[in-house]
This record gives sequence, C-alpha cells and structure tokens, in this order.
Amino acid sequence: MSSETRILPKEHSCIQAQELGKCYKIYDDPKARLKQALFKGRRQYYREFWALRNVNFEIKQGESVGIVGRNGSGKSTLLQMICGTLTPTEGSVRTHGTIAALLELGSGFNPEFTGIENVYLNASLLGLSHEQTESRMEDIKAFADIGDFIDQPVKTYSSGMLVRLGFAVMAHVEPAILIVDEALSVGDAVFGQRCMRFIRKFTEKGTLLFVSHDLNSVSSLCERALWIDSGRLKIDNTNAMVVTAYTKYCLQSSQEETSAAEVKSNTQTADEPGNKRHEETNSKHEKSVNVDTSKPKTVDEQSHEKFELPKPPTPVADNWNAEHDYGNRHAQICQAYLHNAIGESTNTPICGEIVCICIVAQCNQDVDNFMAGFIVRDHRGVTIMGENNVRWGAEQTKAGDHIKISFKFTMPFVKSGTYSISIGISENDPDIVTVMHYKPDAFMIQPILGKREVHGIFALSNVSVTAEINP
Repeated sequence: MSSETRILPKEHSCIQAQELGKCYKIYDDPKARLKQALFKGRRQYYREFWALRNVNFEIKQGESVGIVGRNGSGKSTLLQMICGTLTPTEGSVRTHGTIAALLELGSGFNPEFTGIENVYLNASLLGLSHEQTESRMEDIKAFADIGDFIDQPVKTYSSGMLVRLGFAVMAHVEPAILIVDEALSVGDAVFGQRCMRFIRKFTEKGTLLFVSHDLNSVSSLCERALWIDSGRLKIDNTNAMVVTAYTKYCLQSSQEETSAAEVKSNTQTADEPGNKRHEETNSKHEKSVNVDTSKPKTVDEQSHEKFELPKPPTPVADNWNAEHDYGNRHAQICQAYLHNAIGESTNTPICGEIVCICIVAQCNQDVDNFMAGFIVRDHRGVTIMGENNVRWGAEQTKAGDHIKISFKFTMPFVKSGTYSISIGISENDPDIVTVMHYKPDAFMIQPILGKREVHGIFALSNVSVTAEINP
C-alpha cells in the first residue's frame, strides 16, 4: 500500500474520541471473583476503578499532539484504546488511517522468534506484504543497527535493542498515525537522535501522538498538547499553555508532599525532651511577615530610594496577571525587565550586543539562600537558554528587604521571532529547591538579528576562524 493511500487530506479528522472511558473491576481476593461469576451480576463483589472517563477530543490529519500527565493518570490506557488493543467500557474512539505504535517494550514481538521473523510479523500486522517487507529489510536492519542479534531470538535482547527493532519497523511502513509512548527514553543518545530526526520528518505529512515526561521534547515536536490527570482530560490547548500549567501543577504537588512530610516529622519530634527544633521554628516564624498574595506594588511605589531603575519596558505581551503564577510567596517578584548596554529598557535587544535582565523582588520573610533566574523559550515553548545566580552564590535576605539581581550577557544570535522570558525566585535548601514565586512568560522580546545567518537554534558569537595553506 502506498503512502498516498494512507495519508488523509489535512481537513480530515484521523482520531476522534467521544465520551471515552475504561473501567476495571477490582476484587479484594480470588473468592470475590468466584462469587461474582456464580451470582452472574445479581450482586456486586468488586470495586470499580475508572482508568479513563469522559474523554473527548479530535485530532486532524497532520497534527502533532503531545500527551502529558503523571504516572498512572491514564495516558497508556488512552493510547491502547486508540490502537485497538483495549476495548472501551463506554464511549467510542474512531481512527482513520494506518497506525504504527511503539508502546510497551516488546509489545507485538514473539520472544521465541528471531529479530528477522518479528520484523516480518510486525510489518504484516501493519499492512505490508511479505514482498514489501523483504524489499525494505536492509533499510530496517541499518536503522535498527543491532548487528548479528537480528538473527537471534528476541528474548535475548536488551530493552534498548527491543526499542531499536520496533522503531525501525515503524519507520519503514509509512503509517498515517505514529504513536510513541515514552519508549525512546531507554535508547542511547545516537539512536535517540536518529529517531528524533525521523519523527520531525514524519510530522511534515503524518499525524503524531507523542507521550513523554520530557517536556522539552514535547515542546520541540508538538504544537498542541493534552493533559490527562486522574483519568480525565484536564486541558486540551496549545503546547506552551499546557506545558506551563502542567509544570505549575507538578511543582505545587511536590511542595505539598514535602510540606506534609515536614509537618509529620515535626509532629513526631516536637514533644521529645531536649528538642530545640520546635523553638527554632517558632523563632523563625516570629521574624516573618504576613504574606501578601495580591498583585505586588511596583518597586517605584515600595522602595524607589533603594534602586535607581530605568522606566519598565512595554513588552509585546506583558503577563503580570497572577493567574498562572505559583510559589509559596516567601518572597514575590515586583518587577523584571531587560535593558541594553546604555541602560535603556527594551524588548528588541540587538543580537551580539551587551544586555542585562534584572529581577526585583520583595522578601516577605527571612530567606537564607535567595536564588533568582530566568528561562528564554521560543514560540513552541522550547527552552533556548537560561541562567540563575547559584554559581555566583545565593544571597541571604531579611523580611522586608528588596533585592535586585541582574544578569549581564551578550545577546546570542537567535532565529528571528518572538521569545518569552519566564522568571522565578526560590529558596535553595540543601535538600530541595522550593519555588517562592514563578512568573511564566513574564514578558516577550523580539531580538534583532541583522544580517547574520542562524543555522539551528542560535549562532556563535566572538568566533575566530583561521586558515592555513601549505603549497
């Protein structure tokens, strides 16, 4: 079957999920399972666990969609129903076009068959004839690059070799829909790059579903993302929006778990004889001030005499709305801006010239190790660069202090376009970093590239090139 017959026009929908759900019956013991079989539904001896429920979305031909979510959220269940290896309990999922999926390691492989035999088996399941598979066998071998192991039983393969062989087959069957579920994380760097090059080329004409905990890879490959949380579709939106919301959720969850563990530990040790930890904790809280979670006043209103700041820039898209902010607010960001070498605020920095990013914060309580940093992302949410003050030593601040941290550097030669700058401040505890205030996409910049060409993400600066000719 040719690739033209497999690929649908871009206006067509290739995946449709309507009220999709999957329920599992959980039995406490084997006796309960037997009783359920004997009573044939007249009584219920199990608990229902909905791995997925009320999921609705539509993916059109040619879209690249990432799927994110914590372990156990239902991502793999969703993919298996799309592939047809699981039957929905309720709702429906419809697909149009040939699907090639790399889900669990070794899925679709017979462990007793050799690699060659499994190639023929998998290719036939994906719609290729024996003759078509044979004509592509040398290319599949070269892509997998597992040497003589191709003639050995698959049960002798390592996890990396299984992924190599499975992906090599998928890369040569010309599917309409490609599904990859975290499997590439077990491969080596060289093979991983080979797979990424193939996926990027595939997205030019095919439909991609990509599941990964590596949010940078999701941002790089996809323009849209689905966030699955506890079996529900929480957000279906642009990649940048979903990644920002999911990152916020993960950090908040981590901090809540850490706080709960600390509370439990303090409760167990507070009443022990000779324990000074409770007294020290109380003493520290006495020094703190009330945390103000409302929109902070500007630095000019609070401490103009402390900092002589240039007038804040008027960026392309200023996002001082606190809706997407997060952190414990032990300190909060008051202002952030970028200025050039002569101190003029700007959102159009000139590549190759000195610039400075300044972050100003108000401390609401004592902070032993104050950290600040920034991240620059492109229009797809891919991280281009970032920096923090850790290498130069974290600062110690008191409640009521205002602190300004400045990052001075040469603006790299980046591709033309709009870039977002996210800023954050945190406490650098020896065991864990706690976010005090994070502002995603705080302001936007449009670097001026000039006549310099950029091949890739950014071009080198201060390059010296020499040539020697020996006649």
